[in-house]
Amino acid sequence: MKKWLIPLGIGLGVAALLQQLLLNRPPRLVDLEPIPPGRSTAALRLHFSRPMDGGSLRKNLQLKPSIPYQLLGKGSSWTLLLYPKSAISGSFQLQIKGQDRRGVKLKSSSWQWDPRPILLAARSVVGGDQIQRLHNNKWQPIAPVRGTIQALLPLGNGAGVASVTSSKPMASQVWVLLLAGDGKPVLEKQLNKKPLIFAALSSDEKGDLLVQSSTSFEPGSKVELSRLKNWQFQEPQQLAIEASGPIQLVPQGHQLVVPEFEGLSLQTLPPLAAKQEILPGSRDLSSFCPQPGRALLVRHWPDYRRSLELLEPGLAPKQLWLGTEALLATACAGGGERVWLLLLSGIRKPKLELIELNKQGKTVRRVFLTDKELDPGSKLHYDATRQVLLLLLRQKSNNYQQPAPANAHLINTNNYSIEVIPGSATQVGWLPSRQLKKI
Repeated sequence: MKKWLIPLGIGLGVAALLQQLLLNRPPRLVDLEPIPPGRSTAALRLHFSRPMDGGSLRKNLQLKPSIPYQLLGKGSSWTLLLYPKSAISGSFQLQIKGQDRRGVKLKSSSWQWDPRPILLAARSVVGGDQIQRLHNNKWQPIAPVRGTIQALLPLGNGAGVASVTSSKPMASQVWVLLLAGDGKPVLEKQLNKKPLIFAALSSDEKGDLLVQSSTSFEPGSKVELSRLKNWQFQEPQQLAIEASGPIQLVPQGHQLVVPEFEGLSLQTLPPLAAKQEILPGSRDLSSFCPQPGRALLVRHWPDYRRSLELLEPGLAPKQLWLGTEALLATACAGGGERVWLLLLSGIRKPKLELIELNKQGKTVRRVFLTDKELDPGSKLHYDATRQVLLLLLRQKSNNYQQPAPANAHLINTNNYSIEVIPGSATQVGWLPSRQLKKI
């Protein structure tokens, strides 16, 4: 019996010693990552090894240059939210200090963080189109040339960019290019195994990618979801969904918006239990707002008028605008506090107009984009950090002229000045920022 007690006592002693060492171990910053901001302009998630003293964290956190911010959370999980009063023009230096609830100090760490998204574009080069990033006001190639780029979609978590390419008719391909935090290429993968007749893409803030496509080998269309895990795409999961138009993943994940003949439906994704909500009426999803649960819908009326509606959780759609003009694109800030519409009016002499509305639907600003045309298929992309709208515009041409190439335009939403990015482009989009490094 005594022979059993000796190793048991040693084991208990070692366990007690290890427990004491762990209890006295100082707290560590386990993870620091950019996250979608919602109502704020930019956000970081902080995860510590131990529950932290919130007062100590807030008192010792330093942000240079200094701007208004909030540090929210409890225990070991915290979120840093930025609320700048003006546009962000550069990176920040962030110093994290403090102590845990035991009073043990956290080792100080310093970080350089640029929350501004990277501008990506598909640009025409010899042999077709190429994905490029704008760096130091110059376009830099980040992908091979594979013919025409029909669609370009930055992944919602900033991990990379998806594209639909085609080198010959009826043979489209879906590619995903994974990128480092600074936008440099890391790994490229083709998702489809058979040539596609068409493909539509959607992504959420987790980086998951939805591909809606059809082939000449199979009847109808199919919907596949590729989930991103540990910076690798898993085998696509086929979803039994029928839609009357493009399906969109909800930015926060786990749900998708499906256009149906009787309206729009909101459906859950596995592994969540199947659930469906239908919003009846002839409506299209126009764009999502940064704040979760908010979206802009375009409603089509029998007399050919269109209206723009703000959708908020638990509320009926709120009409913000009604008119006969062609509603080309929309964007919004926060939870819909600022809403932008791009309208086209007139037949003989079409006029392109940008309108800003507030949340009550009151017109705040009207700007005519004189002698400009919207490139077909271009959307409005809002960047809250720079406080600009991104869209593709080209010089207006008459019926006898070859259409001019389009350029990326940045419209300042404070004074509505316009900056033209040199070099033509066929597709544009913002890549959410992951530009964060320890210094």
